Amino acid sequence: MSGAASALDPVALARGASTESLVSTQSSHYSGLDDISDLMCQVPEEAYYYSTNDSKTSNGDSDLVFTSSPQSNPPSILGKRRAEDPRDSDWSLPSSSSRSRRTDESFESSAESAANPNVPFIIAHSPQLQKCFDARQISYGVQWLIARSITMGALTYDNINVPDLDKLKGSNEQACPMTQQIIRQTMHKLMNTDMKGYFVRETAAKSPWKELDREQSYYECQKRHEGWYPGKVQFTAKLKAVNDKKANAEYRIVLNWPELGPSSRFTRQFASKNFIRVRIDKSIINTKDNRLLEFFSKRFVLSGLVFRAFFAKDMNVFLVATDETAPGLVTSLPKHAIPYPVSFSEFLDWHNPIMLNAKQSMAKWASRFALGLSNSVPGILLEESKINKIEDEVSERPEASDLTDGCGFINRIALKTLRRQFLWDSFPTAIQCRIAGAKGLLLLHPGDLENDSDDPAVWLRPSQIKIKYSPDAPAPAGRLTIDVLRSSHMSSPSRLAAETIINLAENGVPHEVFVNLMKSGVDSIVDGLMDWDGPDAMFRLWFSVARSGGVVSARMAREVGGEARARGYGVKDVEDTDDDDSDEAPVSAAWWGDEVSGCPSSLEETVMVLLDAGFTPGDCPILADKLKHIIDTSVDNYVQRYRVDVPMSCIAFMVPDPTGTLGPGEIHIKSSHPKFLCEDGTETDIVLGDVLLTRHPCKLPTDVQKVRAVEKAELRHFKDVIVCPVKGTNRRFADLLAGGDYDGDKAIAIWQKEIVSPFKNADLKYSHPPADLPAQFSKNNVIVSDFLRCYPSSSSSYFPELQKFLLGAIRDTSSVGKYSNFHDNAIYTKGYDHPETIRLAYMFCSILDGSKTGLTVLPHVVQRDTTNHQKRSPAWKETSADRTHWESGMSNELNLPRPRVMPPFIMDVVFSQSKQYCAQKRSVIERMFKDRSNSVIDHALVKPWKEALDRAKRFQLKNDVMGSCIDEELDAIIHHVEEMHRIHKDKIGAGPGFTDKRIEHRQDILRSIAQDFAAKPDVSKMCFFSEDEVARLKASYAYLYDHKQSSRGWGQFPWDVAMRELGAIKAKFLGPSKTVQSSFYDRFVLKQSHLKRS
Repeated sequence: MSGAASALDPVALARGASTESLVSTQSSHYSGLDDISDLMCQVPEEAYYYSTNDSKTSNGDSDLVFTSSPQSNPPSILGKRRAEDPRDSDWSLPSSSSRSRRTDESFESSAESAANPNVPFIIAHSPQLQKCFDARQISYGVQWLIARSITMGALTYDNINVPDLDKLKGSNEQACPMTQQIIRQTMHKLMNTDMKGYFVRETAAKSPWKELDREQSYYECQKRHEGWYPGKVQFTAKLKAVNDKKANAEYRIVLNWPELGPSSRFTRQFASKNFIRVRIDKSIINTKDNRLLEFFSKRFVLSGLVFRAFFAKDMNVFLVATDETAPGLVTSLPKHAIPYPVSFSEFLDWHNPIMLNAKQSMAKWASRFALGLSNSVPGILLEESKINKIEDEVSERPEASDLTDGCGFINRIALKTLRRQFLWDSFPTAIQCRIAGAKGLLLLHPGDLENDSDDPAVWLRPSQIKIKYSPDAPAPAGRLTIDVLRSSHMSSPSRLAAETIINLAENGVPHEVFVNLMKSGVDSIVDGLMDWDGPDAMFRLWFSVARSGGVVSARMAREVGGEARARGYGVKDVEDTDDDDSDEAPVSAAWWGDEVSGCPSSLEETVMVLLDAGFTPGDCPILADKLKHIIDTSVDNYVQRYRVDVPMSCIAFMVPDPTGTLGPGEIHIKSSHPKFLCEDGTETDIVLGDVLLTRHPCKLPTDVQKVRAVEKAELRHFKDVIVCPVKGTNRRFADLLAGGDYDGDKAIAIWQKEIVSPFKNADLKYSHPPADLPAQFSKNNVIVSDFLRCYPSSSSSYFPELQKFLLGAIRDTSSVGKYSNFHDNAIYTKGYDHPETIRLAYMFCSILDGSKTGLTVLPHVVQRDTTNHQKRSPAWKETSADRTHWESGMSNELNLPRPRVMPPFIMDVVFSQSKQYCAQKRSVIERMFKDRSNSVIDHALVKPWKEALDRAKRFQLKNDVMGSCIDEELDAIIHHVEEMHRIHKDKIGAGPGFTDKRIEHRQDILRSIAQDFAAKPDVSKMCFFSEDEVARLKASYAYLYDHKQSSRGWGQFPWDVAMRELGAIKAKFLGPSKTVQSSFYDRFVLKQSHLKRS
């Protein structure tokens, strides 16, 4: 049995008794947006402070008009009304100190809950209005959008007229866009309704509403579409500090717009809407005594559900819906609670049964919840009997090192099935995945018998199994499914980070090697983007721009959304920067182009669109300008980030030798395609000879090892991985590389002769931690069984004490970065192999794994190390932002100096040489672009407008009436274009403010202008010009008018509003052209082999 969807096993529990709504359920027929425009009033943006009326219930007497409180008397924060507010009595419910695990007997305001951990924190909830939602079966999406507006302070529940809720009935797909439209109207951000045909692919890639309905249908009826799976809707929020000193509360939670994104085992099992990821504002993280652990140990109430925090990682806290109640707030599960939430204990035990894992430390038990949150895609469903157990290979004592740590096996038929499902280009040798309670890599099984089977099967090692389940209970389908994170892939060449460069230099590689590599990297960037001569010059330029911006993979990643990593498009999860000026209107998906104007969002795609329309840097100033920006940015990033290209290098997963044929110090590196550069300039698929192997983080002298790459016939099928030795060694080879293992760690292999030859392996003594390292830490090594004896599950302290471990990551979030900086400073002032430097390296590595090991740096150690090593960074490491921070502050501290008795430091050398070389390159770039800053008008682009004027003159000679009519239509175009030019200048201008905005904000401003440009004049009232002709004439005149208005002869305006039309005009003028759909165009690629050289 296979297939992603069949692997799902949703929880089904009986719903608690519901309270019948006392309000009418009579529905009304919806006859258009105008009928419900009175649902919300126009709220000014300055009204977006947080409202106290989060839980205030409407009496139903007022119209459904979302009014904001007067600015002179704003409501206080988090539910605490002003003392003189006569409505305070509505919120003063009886209190009691008693509390049970599942039910509260009291309810207090959110402000009072700040001092009482037993009282739930109200995100957004009205008990009586929830009954109204339930009676009308208002979709969860609509409830979330209303709740979001409440958390932002834009409206309150007592602003809602209950009967009008009938107009928001329907599915998520039907009702949520309607609700969005109302909110946009409320905020004066209504988009042009004639643009419905645009942004279809972007909306499909990001809009959650249809997907939310699919989930609802699946969990209700167990019906699914082939290849579909749930859990792809992301519900997120931000934790922000309350700045009102009068408010008796510290924090507020502001909900974000839900979007489509990656799926996880948890969201597939329990449904997307039962999880909320709360992003903690950086200012809160950096505040002492922030009491975050205390805050997130509360229960949280949102739209009729009680949530609890169950995990924390990377400034995020994850909440899960439970079946708990809270009298006065939540007395039964709401109608939207499908699938029904389970209890907090049941949720925790479903993933990591605490009684069955009683021998683990509490720290490790808590860390395993990261496995359920891993972004993954469900692969194939296995029969339980096909999940086999095999032993790890362990070296002899005293080392007793696990030589196969984290890597099991999978047979060929399983990999073939996964390849078909994920459309991978080549057959994978390994996959990184999650299955049952296991994690890590599954490598192609070396046995012929196992690979001849027609039944998919896997073999798991004890080192992979992180969670134990009852062997007597049948496993749910979710645990029998291979959840895929990514497949094996080989990238070549790779880049070296600063810490790797330092290691190589300290181990014997001459400084000039890295200086030369840096120069070659800069040359490669600049030369590829300034190659404008020859018969295929523009094709080569198009190819170079696409490659420098990773355009093709970025386009595909946009399309597939949360599956990008599993599909192999090589994108990273980037957390959006918190923005305190968030708009109520839904923002556009970052880096999607404007389908109205045809203008892409990224610089690279914009240049490509101009090039393939026929423009060149020589005749199109805006193309030259954007190309120069790409070159400047690429060079700056390359140099400032110290990411040095090494042509003869690669990066891939490390795997243990499955055949036992490699000897000590031997590795095997083979690619599925000839991509490895040789010294003679040819390419091969096998690396042979001396090789350096390393991985990140690279802190210790021994974190780079010189080994020998060999070719073994037994390993010929193991491609796109780096095979490491198992036999004849007492220590896992990956462990030498920054304590690595084989659960998905990647290694960089280097065979560049000038790096490899002079390199000397460091003394292995540095690969062992200092004897006194444990004395630097306190260790919370409480065993699960001991914890349960102290805090049985029936005790009132059980959950709070449990959450101290589950949420441990929010207690100390800065130590990792702090100790990395301490280590860098010690290298600079004491030396790479100095005992203090080595100690700090091990401190960093220990802190990195602290959430799993329970280690925490002792306070006096942190204080001592901070005093000794917290200095202003050396000049080579300091970013421009850091420099500005120091220079604008009150401190006169200088950059950390290098002691004169020490030899020149490699990064100082690279820093100095790169500045000089880039200055030389920039002078060449400036000369190349100097003559392209002013524009000679492009006659191709003004031709349509001039032809229209000539046509008007001919009509006037023949017929004054018709001539006047056509003049009126041209005047309408002139007036509209010139007005839009003024608006564009006002909103965007020439200053730096616009480019400093987040990409989504810039997109939305430009799209709004483009839509207004496209909307007028009204073509239906014209007699002489068709819709297509008007679009072409507007574009042509916009170009001509902008040329006249600009002192340099060109500006952004015509391209921002009509790039597609201008491109079509140019392509048609140059000769034969072909119109193509955007969906096809986005998949077009040029291969390097197709390009001619001049």
